Amino acid sequence: MWRTIGQKSTIEYLSRSVAEGSTHHAYLFLGPAHTGKRTLAIDLACALNCDSNEAPCGTCRPCNRILEGKHADIHDITLDDSGTPEDTEVEEEGRRRRTRILTEQIEDLQHASTLPPYEGRFKVMMVEHADRMTDAAANRILKVLEEPPPRVVWMLLAENVDRLLETVVSRCQRIDVQTMPAAQLERHLSEACTAPPEQAKLISRISLGRVGWALQALKDDSLLSERISQVEGAIQLPSMTYAARFDFSRELDAQYRRDPGSVRETLEQWTTWWRDLMLVKTGCADSVINIDYVNDMNEQAQRLSLEQIRDYIWKLNEAAKDLDLNVIPRLVFDSLVYTIPRIAKHAGGTGGLPAVLRDRSETK
Repeated sequence: MWRTIGQKSTIEYLSRSVAEGSTHHAYLFLGPAHTGKRTLAIDLACALNCDSNEAPCGTCRPCNRILEGKHADIHDITLDDSGTPEDTEVEEEGRRRRTRILTEQIEDLQHASTLPPYEGRFKVMMVEHADRMTDAAANRILKVLEEPPPRVVWMLLAENVDRLLETVVSRCQRIDVQTMPAAQLERHLSEACTAPPEQAKLISRISLGRVGWALQALKDDSLLSERISQVEGAIQLPSMTYAARFDFSRELDAQYRRDPGSVRETLEQWTTWWRDLMLVKTGCADSVINIDYVNDMNEQAQRLSLEQIRDYIWKLNEAAKDLDLNVIPRLVFDSLVYTIPRIAKHAGGTGGLPAVLRDRSETK
């Protein structure tokens, strides 16, 4: 059975393609992070190799081996998430491997694709974060897609189609993986996952409709803790001194070298916070995402102008683009934290921090 939630029409289309033997030689799964792109791709790989008449069954030997990550004909690559090398001479190369898909990774898949299937009917070549391929890697995969080997299906997973070569996109069957409406996701969390009503409401909002993230957040409290840390960072930054901002930028840079993905998630959370501020400022508070921080949001929105909020949202978007273009991260973070609108501290008070942070600081 298909495990993906909230993609009914897509699943019907893929099921029909497998049943009719009309699957494409390459698919491009497009959608935000944690929306189920990988789950959908793995389900399709199962369907292509399933022994049951109702593929994917999820119980036959090929399905089980694929789901366990042991099938010899399923090959996948992603960003190298290994830690920063201790040797400073290779540190920059290590960072590049954690932020880009490299040519040699595509070449490895290309070589594997030339060999016939070993234990299944189809070989599957999966490239996660395909929109982060280097130019050379993108051109390499383009040549493969122009002359696809028989019984090989390529699956590219990406978040931003604009980062991909148009010629690569045109040679793939595009599958848009949509986020789920908050009300529908809240209902699923309450009914299918038996989450308490308040928890289901909060997670359905802060997940931004990303089903994978929402389901993981129900199981892993660390995701919610990390999100709290990110939101409070967004709240606190405008009241920081420039010296404190300098230290904060240095911390972001160090974290980015260790784990680029976590810093990108932080910037995305900050963007969500500032968009919430804009909604409050324009009288649309009912649509905010961070519903558990409404009081802090109202306070901060009152002390910022609409122009300041709009300009900083633009700055956050530019920072994400600069990181994609491999601009020196420390320069990106310095610019980002120094240009955030300043909220003056209250003389002799609590540093001008919103209430939620003042309350926490008083209990420490």
